[in-house]
Amino acid sequence: MKTWPLRWQITLWAALVTGLALVVFGAVVVFEVYSQQVETIDAQLATDAGLVFTAGAASQERMMEDLAHLTGLPKGEFSLYGFAIGRSEEPATIRAQPETLAGLVPSPPPARKFFTQKLGKKRLRIGIFTRNGTTLLLATSLHRAEDSVGDLLGAYLLAFPLVLLLAAGGSWWIARRALRPIMHITRAARSITADRLGERLPVPDTTDEIGEHIQVLNGMFDRLQRSFGQANRFTADAAHELRTPLTIMRGQIEEALRSGRFKLEQERFLVGLLEETTGLQKISDNLLLLARFDTGKNTLQLTSLDFSALISEAGEDAELLAAPKGISIRAQIAPSIHVNGDRVMLRRVALNLIDNAVKFNREGGEVSLVLRSVDGTAVFSVGNTGPGISPERQGALFERFFRIGSDRNRDTGGSGLGLSLCREIVNAHGGRIELSRSKEDWTEFSVHLVMLPNRE
Repeated sequence: MKTWPLRWQITLWAALVTGLALVVFGAVVVFEVYSQQVETIDAQLATDAGLVFTAGAASQERMMEDLAHLTGLPKGEFSLYGFAIGRSEEPATIRAQPETLAGLVPSPPPARKFFTQKLGKKRLRIGIFTRNGTTLLLATSLHRAEDSVGDLLGAYLLAFPLVLLLAAGGSWWIARRALRPIMHITRAARSITADRLGERLPVPDTTDEIGEHIQVLNGMFDRLQRSFGQANRFTADAAHELRTPLTIMRGQIEEALRSGRFKLEQERFLVGLLEETTGLQKISDNLLLLARFDTGKNTLQLTSLDFSALISEAGEDAELLAAPKGISIRAQIAPSIHVNGDRVMLRRVALNLIDNAVKFNREGGEVSLVLRSVDGTAVFSVGNTGPGISPERQGALFERFFRIGSDRNRDTGGSGLGLSLCREIVNAHGGRIELSRSKEDWTEFSVHLVMLPNRE
């Protein structure tokens, strides 16, 4: 599953957390503003009740006059929605304006002085006050508190997306700035390959987490370089030490065969030993050559090379290799294609690919050799009618000692070093080699090299 870049993940999470924090903050602010508005209304109700009780102590009629005045105040000043008056000794005698408030006067008076009540479509704040046996109910609309909260919510909802976008943009900028050193590390580390293990990541002057990370990576590269160097030296030394005894063994076996002093069965035995010794020599040479490429000690003898003539010569050798299995060779070689290359090494690449095309082929099959020019690039393709290569095994084709199957027969199995050596040679020439086609009845490898300008 494809994941987003880290800076976008940080931006998304920062925006999500910021949005959640803004929602919580807004809810708290709205609740506090509404609560303060309600407390102000309650305080005003209590003040009005005190004034009414003080001024209208003589009679209910005087209280009614004062309350009527409070309900008729101009808009913009605090005014009552209505009121109700009752006496404890006469609970049935309740005077209210409007009459709907009469049913809200409790008997006996409740412990809670203030509460919210919905009458029709109006939400009212109710205050109940008792003094000298008289119960006074005052009601006022909550529209002031609701309007204040509505205005606050409108402004908050307008600012919310802007603040969220600002937070996301700031998070993206911070994430990009924070990840910039890691991007530099990634680019520098990508340039450190097997033939450039001596390079190191630049260590910053700071001693923060990034600096510590770079020091750890450089230490790892030091260990890799030492291990890789030891492995290369072992491979090169072993291959070099094997060359002399193998050459001596091969010479002695050939001399024994030329002497004619052995019986037929003994000669067959010596021929088998000679083939095995020759195979060991080839493996030893390939290992030594690979070790030199790994350490950068293999210097190519680059010259202006007629690549068309080289492939034509390799095609003649291919006919000799293919004859025992009745395989036909089909060649399409464009003339006058020149490259800057090492003749010996490029011939080795061509013969290796041709040898594989013959080995992994069916009886009476076909091998195709094609050399063409494509946009200033020489493309040499070798195809055969052998079995295709499964997709899960294609990625390991150019690894060392890789074999398509478990066959280790010297005639068909090979040593598993040919394609990896071809890749090293082609890469050293600034080109590339690839499996360009693999079907059930056709497999094709292609070598791409930079062409020299035509001198004609």
